[in-house]
Amino acid sequence: AAADCGYSFPDAVLAAEPRAARWFAGGRFETRFGPFLLRRAAGDVLVDCGLGPGPEPYFPGLAGALPAALAAAGSGMERIAAVVFTHLHIDHVGWAPFLPNARFVVAAAEWAHWARGEGLAHHVRAVARCIAPLAEAGRLELVEAGEVLPTEVLAGVTLLAAPGHTPGHHAVLVEDRLLIAGDTWHSPAQIEMPAWCHRADMDPKLAVTTRTRLADMARRHGWLLAAGH
Repeated sequence: AAADCGYSFPDAVLAAEPRAARWFAGGRFETRFGPFLLRRAAGDVLVDCGLGPGPEPYFPGLAGALPAALAAAGSGMERIAAVVFTHLHIDHVGWAPFLPNARFVVAAAEWAHWARGEGLAHHVRAVARCIAPLAEAGRLELVEAGEVLPTEVLAGVTLLAAPGHTPGHHAVLVEDRLLIAGDTWHSPAQIEMPAWCHRADMDPKLAVTTRTRLADMARRHGWLLAAGH
């Protein structure tokens, strides 16, 4: 998917920052909606689960292709044993109802926010459709994690608080090597310019603080960074 850079990043001044602007060819923000697959002998793990089968009215013309992508990677919908959510936006929860054997893990603060029905209507509807039934069925596990001391939710998989994009947004650290940062970054341009907030950041000031903190942590620990867009 693509959008005008000025729409997606209202604070970005491309002419003033050519090193960051190089990521927006023609002034356009090119993005994708993809979860991350962790292959494991006991059952594979997804970090987030994409947009869903669609069509999704909020993203006209877009539909997900997770079953085909998993098959191409040697996995499958029934092989997913767990889903760890970075947050509960519409483009991160869509395939949840179609994963029959998965347990679902999310930060308690994130679930509490959306369970109250707060936020933009399309996200609230997606959570009600895709996540609330899992909670009612006892398949949603709520966890707490801090900014300094992460919480292990699966063997070798920990959650690290990363608020700002949403109130309970978290990053996922895998084997102390890979930091899956959810929507902390929407574009590599934000490494150069962390103050360039995506329009979807609910608390822009806090999102900037989180981006700076996680980038510093990744640098110090030698983590590889990955982000959903």
